[in-house]
Amino acid sequence: MDTGFSINENSLTNHDITVIYKPVSDCVRYSYTILKNNEIVKTADVIGNQESEINLTDTGNYKIEVNTFNGISYNNETSGIYRIDKEKPVIKMKEKELTITKGDNIKVLDNIKATDNIDGDISTKVVTNINRIDLNKIATNELVYTVKDTAGNEAREIVTLNIIKANNRLLISQIIVIITLIAFLITSLRYNHTLKLEKRLAKYSLKSVKENNHSLFETFNKLFNNIIDKITDVVRKKEIAKRQSKKYEKYIQAFNKDDKPIRIIGKKVLISIIFLLVSFLVTTLRFQTLNIYEVILILIVGYYALDIIYIYKYHKYIKRVENDLLQAIIVMNNAFKSGRSITQAVELVGNELNGAISEEFKKMSKELSLGLDIEVVFKRFADRINIEEATYLTSSLSVLNKTGGNIIEVFNSIEKTLFNRKKLKIELKELTGSSRLIMWVLTIVPIAFVIIISLINPDYFKPLIENTLGFVIIGCIIVLYAVYIYVVRKIMNVRM
Repeated sequence: MDTGFSINENSLTNHDITVIYKPVSDCVRYSYTILKNNEIVKTADVIGNQESEINLTDTGNYKIEVNTFNGISYNNETSGIYRIDKEKPVIKMKEKELTITKGDNIKVLDNIKATDNIDGDISTKVVTNINRIDLNKIATNELVYTVKDTAGNEAREIVTLNIIKANNRLLISQIIVIITLIAFLITSLRYNHTLKLEKRLAKYSLKSVKENNHSLFETFNKLFNNIIDKITDVVRKKEIAKRQSKKYEKYIQAFNKDDKPIRIIGKKVLISIIFLLVSFLVTTLRFQTLNIYEVILILIVGYYALDIIYIYKYHKYIKRVENDLLQAIIVMNNAFKSGRSITQAVELVGNELNGAISEEFKKMSKELSLGLDIEVVFKRFADRINIEEATYLTSSLSVLNKTGGNIIEVFNSIEKTLFNRKKLKIELKELTGSSRLIMWVLTIVPIAFVIIISLINPDYFKPLIENTLGFVIIGCIIVLYAVYIYVVRKIMNVRM
């Protein structure tokens, strides 16, 4: 190099760069400026024409500008771009520990992402030592991920790879599931073949074969009921099942008159078993097994799933009775005006009206025909329905029965009161419609948010279920949400 810069290049390196500048012989003085990423980081003045050694050490794009003076005029010189990159790439992975079964293959580069500050996404450059690991040997190995950027910076991440013995229980489970599915498929095909054969033989038969057979739905329904009966025979012997079945008597009386309370316990047990079998099938097809906590949780959810259905149907039933009670009072009042007794008025409501209110008054009519006192019958009705209107009617009849009075005037008062209450409820429902809509939106939005986030990114909430603190946070969230729902519903609940 006679004069100028010793290095004038545009290459990328991860080392320090030393640039020597030598001015021309007639240079009296000069100054140089170092620019890093187009920003001035250093300026120096030199007297005479001696060389200057310029050291570039940090990551960045450098340029050197020199202004020389020979006693008469100024000259400018500019170096090339010196690129230094000392930042290592970053390897991102979801798990630091992997477990596979002996002899299995593993896709080591799945869910692995490598990025660099200069090169950007360099995931395709990631290499591992998987070829030096014996996947047929039970051991704990270090799976090393390495990647280099263009400047030569290297990043490494180590993942613990556990190779374990094959899970025979999982293999047996998968075989059982496959055999069950094949058996179900064969049964379905045979049933379909039987139906086709019936159609072919029907025109040659005096009596259709189809009349002596059951449909597939009827067959499964009969099988389902037989299983319930067997389970019911077992749980009937348990005292705890008898005590628990008593709380289902109100559902039997309301809308499931042909069933028995103890049989509902049998249904709940069978449904919980079905839940467990379905979960077992799903997890087996995903090459996983259920732990004891998951089994307990699934059994509990399955056992109480039927309660949700019964509670919903019961509330709908009570709502229908509440809506039709005013109509029943009007029919009874008209009956009293025509000279009929309370017993005849109750019987008339059961015959004239339809739906839930008719069923309740038919029960009351049957109880009266068996000799029960009017006060007792209406009290049993109020206890079954458990609404304010029924309690009000029962109290009025009880006072009337003890003190006497004009029953027509009493029922005129009851009819007017219930009519005004129903009118007020309708007006209140219209006035609070927007508020109730907001309440439901505020109730559903958090749950919908969790579901949507889980679908978009299944691992988003994973940290919450991987450590004790996460479970504590989940518990606090559930408690706060329950309190929030309770407070909102209490605020919106207007009692009359």
